[in-house]
Amino acid sequence: MSVLTNKRSQAKVSIFSSTLADVWHGDIRPSSYEWWYFDAMSEDGTEAVVIWFLDNSVFSPRYNRRLRPRRVSAGDRISEDRFPAVFFAYYRKGKPVYRAFSEFTATAIDADRISPACRIGESSFRFDSAPYGSGYTIHIKLLLSRGRALEGKFEWLSVESNLSDDTVEEDHGGHNWNVVASRSDVSGRISIFDRRGSSIDLRHFRGTGYHDHESDSRSFADTMSEKAWGRVHFADTTAVFQMFSEIGCDDYSKLLVVKDGRMSERTVRLDAQNFVRDKFGIKYPSRITLTSDDNIRLRVKPFQVLDSNFYSLRFASEMTLTLRDGKPRKAIGISELTAPRTLKYRWLDWLTDMRIGKNGKGAIL
Repeated sequence: MSVLTNKRSQAKVSIFSSTLADVWHGDIRPSSYEWWYFDAMSEDGTEAVVIWFLDNSVFSPRYNRRLRPRRVSAGDRISEDRFPAVFFAYYRKGKPVYRAFSEFTATAIDADRISPACRIGESSFRFDSAPYGSGYTIHIKLLLSRGRALEGKFEWLSVESNLSDDTVEEDHGGHNWNVVASRSDVSGRISIFDRRGSSIDLRHFRGTGYHDHESDSRSFADTMSEKAWGRVHFADTTAVFQMFSEIGCDDYSKLLVVKDGRMSERTVRLDAQNFVRDKFGIKYPSRITLTSDDNIRLRVKPFQVLDSNFYSLRFASEMTLTLRDGKPRKAIGISELTAPRTLKYRWLDWLTDMRIGKNGKGAIL
């Protein structure tokens, strides 16, 4: 399967940057989903952390096997067929050291419609303001395999956030991409405990992070054919790109550049080259170039697979950004490729399930 194509942009996507809009949307249609995504990379590029809170996990076999949509009343909060989940991964030198993906029942999620906050199981995040700045406090508590437990505590202080100049207009018939905080100062620690509760490992983390929030009322695998995404931080600039390929539509490729407190949005031509195949069968390019009409260019070179499965890949990527000053900026960032159609293959459900914990229990793999 080929993850990237090279068509013209035409998908239904609304892009903005707003902390106020980082609240739970409360869309209870069975097909709807939304997630809050956080990632960070250490300054030397050797360590990375990825955290995901999902209201309706689009990667859940139960979400993708859901029953026919049923009628709901306006007073319902979360229907009983929701599948919230939490994902956490800590990578070091290109390998996952600790990885946990746990799915919960509908009653395990408590999300806020007024301020950015969400609890799923014993994991949570919330937006706070303090004299030294504002940002997110994140608490992760998940079980690993072999009876081990993981607890992570992080502070995600916003450096670049609320970058939309105009009133946010969300597309309730399409995909919403809220680049809440394109750059954050991240610090935290990861504690690992054995089945008896004794501490067996402690990792401290410090780096530069990113946070966004995406939502859609439509089923992920039935709507999205391919999706590519990436972000990178330079000393004076942040670059974020995303390519949506919706079924029945042309591609939608955007490059966001944040500099001097302003976010500029550009439609870009995407050129993918030198395709190789991952061990799970996903074919991906080892060279990607995104170019705008005013000759802003971002080159992406995935050089390490951090995580892989039958439907997605996550990379450590060398990225080079060239702006109008002609000066190339180079740094290590994170990029991802997703091929959602494999989520519809029922015969893969049991393999996917082996990597997902259920109701507070650790995954088999």
